[in-house]
Amino acid sequence: MTTPKIPTIHRNDSRLYVWDGGEYPGVTSVVGMLPKPALQHWAGKKVAEAAIERGTVTEHDIGWLKAAPKRDLNQAAERGSSVHDTLDRLVNGETVDIPDVERGYIDGFYQFTDRYDPDFLKTEETVHGSFGEYGYCGSFDAIINIADETWLIDFKTTRSGVHPEVAIQLSAYANAHSIIHPDGSSEPVPEIDRFGVLWLRPEEWAFVELNVTQDPEDTAFKTFGALLGAWHWDNGFKKKALGVRQASGRSSAAPF
Repeated sequence: MTTPKIPTIHRNDSRLYVWDGGEYPGVTSVVGMLPKPALQHWAGKKVAEAAIERGTVTEHDIGWLKAAPKRDLNQAAERGSSVHDTLDRLVNGETVDIPDVERGYIDGFYQFTDRYDPDFLKTEETVHGSFGEYGYCGSFDAIINIADETWLIDFKTTRSGVHPEVAIQLSAYANAHSIIHPDGSSEPVPEIDRFGVLWLRPEEWAFVELNVTQDPEDTAFKTFGALLGAWHWDNGFKKKALGVRQASGRSSAAPF
């Protein structure tokens, strides 16, 4: 996960960027509105594994068991954030003492750079954009040049591989209005030719191209716009959906 350079706050499990007097939902929080039915099965598996690990469980263990999926997610997020930080420091020319647990990830990164010889143009920058009446922000991992083509890429360390929704994520970055800086300045998002994901795991890596364009009419960006509307519904509008109860009563099973 990219660490934003712009101040952020967290509210209702969403990251909000504080910029120019406003608060804007982050791209990953918006993309998180997508339904993920597979997560239900994964969460159940994690709870079952925790129960097996515990051996004997009682009602006092229910809270601990329920928290098993979140513990696993937090651990993966911490590792991903650490790898992202290491990568950002490396591409910016810093000398980094790489932890043993990250060596496989970083070896994959070096194999990628040896093969493609990328020129890193921008790393871990924040964008600001809008879809219709709603604004948003987000932080991308890198814009690179490979063989005179400009790529917008994302680093992923997820165990399950590269998922299609990352196309929505990168389309939001590419179709934003500007790159914004902590000092209040901004610049246009550069023209992007191609999109990709560099997937890094301790034992393997892959570079996957995404079928996305830097076009407001792109299907992925329109999907992002729909999710942005859903985010605003879930984080505000739904609270006003129900009006005053006009009548009520108690039912009875007794015959008339």
